[in-house]
Amino acid sequence: MDLNQLLFQHQRAIIQSGTSHSGAIAPEPAESRFDLIGHYAERIRRLREEMGVSVYPAWLASAA
Repeated sequence: MDLNQLLFQHQRAIIQSGTSHSGAIAPEPAESRFDLIGHYAERIRRLREEMGVSVYPAWLASAA
């Protein structure tokens, strides 16, 4: 997966973590599900590191 696909899947996992299949908020017990959000976050971190890409652009850090 490229970086954009990983970012998209990470966002989907975050959104889906707060809703059940019926759409109601009913999270499952943490120990019963795979940490998909953490999985994608780690893959994003590793890919950025391999690419030599910073997490945030330098101009953003200097604007704060």
